[in-house]
Amino acid sequence: MADAPVTWLAIREDQKAFEEQQLRALRSAFPDLAEAAPAQLGIFFHYCKASGLDPFGRQIYMIKRRSRGEVRWTIQTGIDGYRLIARRAADRAGQPLAYEDFVWYDAEGGEHTVWLRDEPPAACRAVLWRGESRFPAVAHWREYAPKVWDYESQDYKLGGLWPQMPASQLGKVAEALALRRACPADLSGLQVDEEMHAADAVESRERVEAAASRLRRSTASAPADPSRHSTEEASTERESQEADVVDAEVVDQSGAPAAQKEASEEPNGVTSRPATTDVADGRTADPLLLARQEVERTADFLEVTFGEVNDICFELNDVSYQDADAEQLNDLARLLAGSDEHLGTPRMTARIAAFRKQREESKEGDAGRKTARRTAAKTSASKTTATKTSSRPASAAASKGAGRRSAAKKTAARKKP
Repeated sequence: MADAPVTWLAIREDQKAFEEQQLRALRSAFPDLAEAAPAQLGIFFHYCKASGLDPFGRQIYMIKRRSRGEVRWTIQTGIDGYRLIARRAADRAGQPLAYEDFVWYDAEGGEHTVWLRDEPPAACRAVLWRGESRFPAVAHWREYAPKVWDYESQDYKLGGLWPQMPASQLGKVAEALALRRACPADLSGLQVDEEMHAADAVESRERVEAAASRLRRSTASAPADPSRHSTEEASTERESQEADVVDAEVVDQSGAPAAQKEASEEPNGVTSRPATTDVADGRTADPLLLARQEVERTADFLEVTFGEVNDICFELNDVSYQDADAEQLNDLARLLAGSDEHLGTPRMTARIAAFRKQREESKEGDAGRKTARRTAAKTSASKTTATKTSSRPASAAASKGAGRRSAAKKTAARKKP
């Protein structure tokens, strides 16, 4: 008889879906699963039951990915989970499971049973035997090695453990391909982590290139000489004003956007948020889009590269430029606007730290003022209530005293002869 589950998280043999307490635990451990549809969670449960792997022990998990604006979910495990599933499948069928020696290939096609070169291998072959059947698989370096954007070098570099362990990582992919061929019913649709590194790199590269493309478009559409352009507009449209208007943004005569001037003049580096209304047609615009446009205009004016903008955004908000919200991007724009002399120098780090501290103090001050206002309002209300309450007995006593005096006068009048 099988042992009873030792915890309420264990998946029982008679279960057909995740129970509520199991879903709560999964969403707590993997917050992205809160966005998964019931059908996706049902598929995940099916793989957990079919593979016999424990999602709460992180043997198997479902990962959310976004590519070209579409969300998709992949079910993954480590290579050890793959080996366990294949071993169980072979044991159920009463078949032996065995490997041939791995073979790595150099760029010229030379074979190596042990990879000793400094450069990564061009390919790796794994061969698995299940019973009397042989299942070979080849993984190519160019197809699986993940290249991610490195902001420091401004170039694509290998991510994860691939630079340190190139032969081992490629060997895991080749082994996973061979295991999936040998056990298709148990491993079909289930990926190992190393297979998905390249997909993650592609997704990251798409985000970087999309952000860089927006920055390039903003640069291409900006005037070559903002000061001269704004002066010409001022002379033809608003001669009576000292400021010019460029793309519905007020610019002073020095050519710097007014938002930059305000940010540099205020002692705490905090200015009001940009308006959320398109001046041209009066329509309400997306605050996130406006914030990105403000950052891109500022970066273009200061001739800051996208990599520098992203690095500063990380230091300021602990998130990348692509993942920052409107408020964080507005803060980034204000920081850039008041830090033109610090950009590209060691002083920029201290500038960012000071800006963060001032922002936190400002938020704490706002919270303190709100609390003080609420406390004052409550105190005032309490005093008003106390005044009304204290005045009621006096009025009642006065009324009763007047009544007694009137009654006494009437009695005295009746006693007179």
